[in-house]
Amino acid sequence: MVNVRAKAREQTSVRALRFQAGQMRLDEVPCPVPASGEVLIRPTRMGVASPDLAVVDGAVRFAGVLGHEFVGIVEQAADKAVNKELGGRRVVGLPTASCAACDLCKAGLPMHCQGRRVLGLWGRDGCFADRFTIPAQNLVEVPADLDDDHAVFAHALGAAIHAVRMIRIVGKPFVTILGDGPIGLLAAQVASRLNASVRLLGRHERKYTLCERWGIKHRHESEVGRRHDQDVVIDCTGTATGLSLALSLVRPRGKVILKTAPAPVPADAFSPQTTSVDLRQAVANEIEILGAAGCSLAEGVAMLARREVDVLPLITRRFRLADAPTAFEAARDGVKVLLEP
Repeated sequence: MVNVRAKAREQTSVRALRFQAGQMRLDEVPCPVPASGEVLIRPTRMGVASPDLAVVDGAVRFAGVLGHEFVGIVEQAADKAVNKELGGRRVVGLPTASCAACDLCKAGLPMHCQGRRVLGLWGRDGCFADRFTIPAQNLVEVPADLDDDHAVFAHALGAAIHAVRMIRIVGKPFVTILGDGPIGLLAAQVASRLNASVRLLGRHERKYTLCERWGIKHRHESEVGRRHDQDVVIDCTGTATGLSLALSLVRPRGKVILKTAPAPVPADAFSPQTTSVDLRQAVANEIEILGAAGCSLAEGVAMLARREVDVLPLITRRFRLADAPTAFEAARDGVKVLLEP
């Protein structure tokens, strides 16, 4: 087995993509040291996602090392037992670090931990670095036959699975997915495996070819009628206009699922919003609105391993860590942008 402790000791400093005082830059910093219960990860793939863009745009208040989606190798663990179990393993991980002591953690809801910290988003440095630390309990091992390009989608896919799981299938419901970013495109694939009539509404015609590839109905959001005839609307836009559109599409006593971010951050993390949503339709039509912040990470890995979703066409650009600022701009126009160390 790889001598992960010796290898980790060789690393005294690392590069890290930090966001500070409204500026993003690649700095040389001391190599992080895992605390008890944590491991040191060397990332091999990193994904730039919408919450990362929200940080640099000021919508999420965070200062530190960016990034929360990764595939990586465990190089060191603070505890001998963990080091023996995970040392040298290839893993993905949940970004939310919970305290394991509060009432919500004890109730089996660590994603909603009252003292939670979230990699690259709230109170904890992220993964856009040569090395980073993360709680060992957050990790899921990647099977040997699942390559990094597939595995880096595990977190986004797990988030889509969690959102779709909120659908109660009775008969053959009409399900609309709003948003043609990675989460929306993955949620459409997951939902299409159910006994449901699924369509995706987006704004980018070039992404419609992906839906055609998967046999999923698609339209531009401006072309659809607001007839209150959908049983479920899964809003993956993360915008007030998306929620307003969802409320105009869903039937009375239907369900709207808000899938706006792949990692739950406290309300304090968000900058004040100036937009508003008219909720009178929700009241008049008795619409059920649910937030979906969780992630079924292990199921995402398993679904990718079974090749049940098509993810490689979502990759539009690749960049080195040193070119991260350019990668962030590319992520605004592409589907999925990857960083490689």
